[in-house]
Amino acid sequence: GEEAVTALCRTLREEAGLGNDKIASILHAYTPLLHADLNLEVRPVLGFLLGEARVEREALASVVAAQPSILTLDVEASLKPAMTFLVKEARVPAGKVDKVLQQCPRLLLLRPEEGPRAVVEFLAGDVGLSRDNVGKAVYELPAGFNDVRGDAAGEDAGVAGERRGAGGAAGARSPSTPEDAELQPQQQPAADGAVPVGGGGGAAREAGQDDRVVPAAAGAQRPAQPPAMVRYLLDEVGVEPARLHKMFCTLPQLFGLSLQNNIRPHVEYLVTEVGIPRDRIGKAVVTFPHLLAYNRDDKLKPTVHFLLTLGVPKDRIGKLVATHPQILGYSVDEKLVPTVRYLVEDVGVEAHRIGEVVERCPKLLGCSVDNNLRPTVQFLLDEVGIHPTQIGQVVTKYPSLLGLSIDNNLRPKLAYLREEVHVEHDAMRKLLVTCPQLLAYSLENRIKPRHRLLLGKGLKLGLHSMLAPTDIAFYQRYGDGLGRVPAVKAALNVGDAASGRYYWDGGAEEISRGVVDGG
Repeated sequence: GEEAVTALCRTLREEAGLGNDKIASILHAYTPLLHADLNLEVRPVLGFLLGEARVEREALASVVAAQPSILTLDVEASLKPAMTFLVKEARVPAGKVDKVLQQCPRLLLLRPEEGPRAVVEFLAGDVGLSRDNVGKAVYELPAGFNDVRGDAAGEDAGVAGERRGAGGAAGARSPSTPEDAELQPQQQPAADGAVPVGGGGGAAREAGQDDRVVPAAAGAQRPAQPPAMVRYLLDEVGVEPARLHKMFCTLPQLFGLSLQNNIRPHVEYLVTEVGIPRDRIGKAVVTFPHLLAYNRDDKLKPTVHFLLTLGVPKDRIGKLVATHPQILGYSVDEKLVPTVRYLVEDVGVEAHRIGEVVERCPKLLGCSVDNNLRPTVQFLLDEVGIHPTQIGQVVTKYPSLLGLSIDNNLRPKLAYLREEVHVEHDAMRKLLVTCPQLLAYSLENRIKPRHRLLLGKGLKLGLHSMLAPTDIAFYQRYGDGLGRVPAVKAALNVGDAASGRYYWDGGAEEISRGVVDGG
C-alpha cells in the first residue's frame, strides 16, 4: 500500500542515503522492490552491506542504485554464500571486498556453482594464476570477472540471486539494471611502465607514462571469451604458455577488453604499422601487456611519430619497441620531450644523432633526469674527470653508461680500478672518452678475476687489453683455457653476481621516483 511505499522511500533516503530523484528512478527501473518486505528483506540487506560486507555508508547509496535488486535477496541463502565465495575461493582480501562490491555490486547476485567457480578454476588452471592473484584479478576488475567466461548465455550466465517470499521464486534471475547492459572498458591512470585500463585498485604509475589508457574501442562489445582470447595469445601472438599468467598478473584488466575490437587490432597495428617482428610480438606484450590497452590514435601513434622525428629509421622502430616496449607508454610531452631536450641541450648529444642514441638504448628514456641521468653525468664530470665538452661524445658512443647506478656500480668499479689496478686519473679519463664501455664491464665477473689472474702470473696489461677481449680469447691466452674459468673464479674468491646494475634492472624504485618529480 501507499504507507509501505512511503516507509520504503524513507528507509532508502535515511538508511541508504539515496536522494528522492534516485529513489524514483530505482523504483521505476525495478518494480519488484515496491513489493519487498521492509523488515525481512530491505533492512537486513542494508545491515549486511554495512556490517559483514563493510561497505562504507557514504558508498552504500551508489551500491544500491547500481544494483537495487540486491535489496530483495535473502541474506542467508544468497548474500552470505556469495560473500564467502569471494573471500575463501576467489581469494579477494577481506579488507577489499567492500571496494569490489562498490565497483560491481552485481557480484552479490552470482551463484558460485553456476559460473564463478568455473572462472576461478579457469584462471588458476588454464591461465596459471596463483589463488592470491585470482583474488587480485577480481579486485582489479570485478566486472570483468563477472563475465569473464563470456559463454553463450551472455550476461545471464551464473546470475541467479534468491529472493524471499512471494516477491519471486528462489533461483529466479534478478533483473539487471541498465548499468549491466554492457561491460565497457574504463579509463584508468597509468602505472610506471604499466597502465591499468579499468576497475579499481590501480597499480603504481610507471616512469613518465601518461593517463591516456583508454582501449581503442571503449564502449564497444562485451569482453571476449577468455578461452578464445587465450587461444589467440598462445597460437597467433606467440605468448609462451608458461608466461601467460604474467600478463594477467600485470594487467588483470585484459579480461575487460574485446578480442575483436581491442586486442586483435592492437596486435595487427603493432606488427604491420609499428613494425614489431611477428616472432617477437608475443614477448613484447608479455613484457608490457598495456600495449594492448592504449588508445592507438591518442597514445601509440603520437609516440611512434615522435620517435620518427628524432631520426629513428621507420624500418627500425619495430625492433626498438620490441627491445623496450615500455617506450610506447611514456608521455611524449611530460617524459620523452624533456629527456631528449636534456640529452641534447645539457649533455651535449648532437641533435642529428639523438635518434641513434635512442635506438642504441631506448631504456635511457625511461630514466629520471633528476634522479638518474643528471647525477650520473655529474659523476662522470667530477669523479672521472671527463670534460663537459666531451660528455655528449661519450654518451653517443655508449648511451647505456648513463643507466649505471653510481653507488652500486660506477663508484666501486672506479675505486677498484684506481686502487687495485693502479690506473692513473688522467689515463682513466682519456681511455673512457675513447672507450666508455669499459666502465660497463662487471666488476665481479670480469674486472676482478682477470686482474687477479694476471697479477698471480706477474703480468700487467693496459685496461683495454685486459677487459675488451672475450672470455674465450682472454682465458685461452692468459689462463688455462675457457673451461677453467669457473675454477679460476672460485680460486680467486670471486662471486658470480654482478656488482651493481643498470637503473632499469635493479633500480626501478629510482626510476619511478623520477616520475613523481616529473623526470
